[in-house]
Amino acid sequence: MDEAMHDMESELQRAGAMPDGELDLARLALTLAALDRPELEPDPYLAHLDELVGAAGDALPGGAGEAPAGVVAGALAGVVAGRFRYLGDTETYDDPRNANLAHVIDRRKGLPVTLGILYLHVGAKLGLDLTGLNFPGHFVLRLRAAGDAVVLDPFNGGRPLTAADLLTLLRGVEGPDARLTPEACEPVGPRDILLRLENNILSRAIKCGDFARARAVVLRMIWLAPQRAGLRFELGRLEVHAGHMGAAAHAFETCKDLASDIGETRIAGMAEEALRRLKTRLN
Repeated sequence: MDEAMHDMESELQRAGAMPDGELDLARLALTLAALDRPELEPDPYLAHLDELVGAAGDALPGGAGEAPAGVVAGALAGVVAGRFRYLGDTETYDDPRNANLAHVIDRRKGLPVTLGILYLHVGAKLGLDLTGLNFPGHFVLRLRAAGDAVVLDPFNGGRPLTAADLLTLLRGVEGPDARLTPEACEPVGPRDILLRLENNILSRAIKCGDFARARAVVLRMIWLAPQRAGLRFELGRLEVHAGHMGAAAHAFETCKDLASDIGETRIAGMAEEALRRLKTRLN
């Protein structure tokens, strides 16, 4: 069991050194899921992913790239949400299983981001121009085909979303004065999607006061994105909470160095201030 855990940790660390375009999103999401389910046998889940791809390939119009985006989107949703019945968990949204891809496959329900990973896996294998968007609070997808584009909501059966729908979603998260910005509709890559997935687990762990769990999740996020200075800052805070002052100092120092190297002056300043306060406590 320990060897298997080590192998999974090593896989995530290798992914952290790989370009975004080489990351296998669904497989890495299953690796993250297995860290919380050490008994997990991945082969049936990988076989199910292949089954999804095969079914979607059969359902898509011949030459899907030539069909209108709405037609392709409808066929995709018809397979994932229709035939395989993947839908959002509206009743127990905060159930931690919703952020674990293996549990999502078992239960056929999950969060927008975990369900989105299934759509993205199918899209990637079938050569569709399907991407996740940097939309706050509710993960959505954009499909382009035949010179057209449609935004899909994986949480609600893959239904297409209008600009008015997106604005309603955004205002539900950010308040009635929120406005759609180009940044909210920017595409995001596999690494950011995996970090978004783990951030769901992290926020719930912190909310529940399970700081040991939060620390473990942040470490996974650092393996996936070792150059993200903000993750080192979060690790430093959690180490302070655990009383690991030496580890906290190292995390804040690393955060400051990474942030300074890429010009993130705000985060670098936060890390420097955290170090100053930590040294005051130690003295």
